This record gives sequence, structure tokens and C-alpha cells, in this order.
Amino acid sequence: MNNILILAIEYMKIGAVAIGGGYTVIPFLYYLVDKYKWFDIAEITQMIAVSNLTPGPIGINMATFVGIKVGGIWGAALTTVAFMLPSFIIICLLAKFLKRNKENKYINSALYGLRPAAVALISIAGLKIMNTTVFHIEKFTTSHNIGDIISLKASILLVIFGIMGLKLRKNPMILIAIAIITGLLVKI
Repeated sequence: MNNILILAIEYMKIGAVAIGGGYTVIPFLYYLVDKYKWFDIAEITQMIAVSNLTPGPIGINMATFVGIKVGGIWGAALTTVAFMLPSFIIICLLAKFLKRNKENKYINSALYGLRPAAVALISIAGLKIMNTTVFHIEKFTTSHNIGDIISLKASILLVIFGIMGLKLRKNPMILIAIAIITGLLVKI
């Protein structure tokens, strides 16, 4: 089967279960890496960075990014539509149902139960991203140099950006701009 069609089917499945926002899509990207090898783990971090910098929802931006990587412009268009379609259908069906049943304790309990699951998916994504940017276990296993376990630069930047992120909550674009400039200066 054509890679673009397979990608569209996979993203349709992801779009149907991506509850809680775009960051919940990240664990599914690791699944795609393991199953299809269309991109590697390091590229996921780049996808997240680019998706955060571009306008629009991060999940849709990542779908478009993966689509371009796998199938060019047609892959991007098909993957983006495939990702959004299940959500669109589900929301259209659920909106009317939830409005009629907004006081139902079972529905409210089910929605309450989804919140921790969304937090768990986002946390897993954060830990996986941290594992590829801050920790370098694979490098350590080949070099056996204790200094290779953790990237000191990335750790320091993580703490600094974490503190700045708390202070710049209302204007994250400033943090993103500072991160880009810092990345250019530190990487050089």
C-alpha cells in the first residue's frame, strides 16, 4: 500500500483518539517511528519545535509536517485532513448529545476520567522529548563515558527556560524568540 495512504489511515486513527490537545499526539509519533521508520526520534523534537513556531494547533501542524516528510505536498494535505476528520465528526455528534445530557453523572464522570489520561499522554511526551534532548543514554552505552549520560548545556537551558516559562506565561512568543536566539548562539 502507498506510504501516503498508510500515513493517512494512521493519522485518521490518531485523530480519533488524540484527546487533550496536540501534545497527546507525540506518543503516537514514537509509534510511527517504531513501525514505519519514516523519520527518526531526533526529528520528533524538530517537528515539535517547528509546530510550536507555526500558527495553528500543534497536532495539525505535526500532521502536516509528517505528511510533507513522507509524501510531499499531497501527503501533507491528505495527512492533515485525515487527522482532523475524526475529531470533526466526533465533535459534531457529541456536541448535541452532551448539550442534552450535560447533567448526566455518568457522562460527567467519563469526561472527568479523560483528564488524567490526557495529562499522562502529555507527560509521557515531555519525558520522551527530555530523553532525546537532555539525556543521551544511547551515547553512554557506546562510549561508557559518564559525562555522556546527560547534556550539561541542555540541562542548564532546560532549567533557565523553565524559570523563564513560568515568568513569561502570558507571552510565550518571547520565550520562543529567546530560545531560537540562544540555540543559534549556543550551537555555534
